[in-house]
Amino acid sequence: MTSYEENLRKETKMTASTEAYTRPRTQTRLMVASALWGAIIIPLAMLSSSFLSIPGAFGAGYFWLPQIMMVSGAIFFGPWGMLAAAIGTFLGGLFAGSALAINIGQNPIPAFLGNTWLLYVLWFGYRYKFGRWEGYSNGLAVKVAGRVRRPTVELSGLRVAAIVVVLIIAILLAVGIGFLLGPRLEAMGLQKMGYPIIFLLTLPWWWVLKKISGFVVDGSIVLALFAVIVSSLASAALGALAWQSIGGMGASAWFIVFPGWALGDMVAGSLGIPLIWSFAGFMEQRGMLWRPLR
Repeated sequence: MTSYEENLRKETKMTASTEAYTRPRTQTRLMVASALWGAIIIPLAMLSSSFLSIPGAFGAGYFWLPQIMMVSGAIFFGPWGMLAAAIGTFLGGLFAGSALAINIGQNPIPAFLGNTWLLYVLWFGYRYKFGRWEGYSNGLAVKVAGRVRRPTVELSGLRVAAIVVVLIIAILLAVGIGFLLGPRLEAMGLQKMGYPIIFLLTLPWWWVLKKISGFVVDGSIVLALFAVIVSSLASAALGALAWQSIGGMGASAWFIVFPGWALGDMVAGSLGIPLIWSFAGFMEQRGMLWRPLR
């Protein structure tokens, strides 16, 4: 039996098992699940804002904590996840002591429009109408989801707990090493090298998550990363605009705020990709996916 036939056999078995135990999707389930995601985002945003006056410094700037939850929440819960990202980052910034005007400008607006809404559009596509031209763009959904269902391993409670533990360890190491590494890199004039270093340090955890959950790693990962990169750039642009105007930084915001913001979101958001595919089947079985990832 070839590897493709073996994967297809596992996929058929997984699909039959999933369809037998899938609960109906309801708005209540999605709302409650997204509220939980938002509740997690609040302390993460507060912690990140306490580390930094603006994104782009050491530690939390190399791996902006709320981003992993915002990316996964948008794909899992759709509009509910976008709302959770906006409210969660706003409350986190508020509790961290950010002034109201700049807090609105740098947290809920970039989180909603950049980190989540644009990511969702890139991932699932959109309906368009321009004059005589109208239709539907599939975005990355068909290419990213691929021909087979992800993941290919049915998750037990133990596997779910293991995934959560692995993600917590990966995040703590990313932030902790970044916090210790930042001053040393700055002393050598290599501060921005922290971003690729932290990103590379997260990659081994992809392999661990793959072993636990069985999600497929292939060329379509590049497309998912592309969606994270574009949405992170959009969020950073909105944040830099807020600091240029409301924050009073002027044009310097695009040199100080924008690069660190974009790179910190990219590094953290990239780890959201294996999180999404690890939990996709588990969430769908419980009626907590806005759209199936098939």
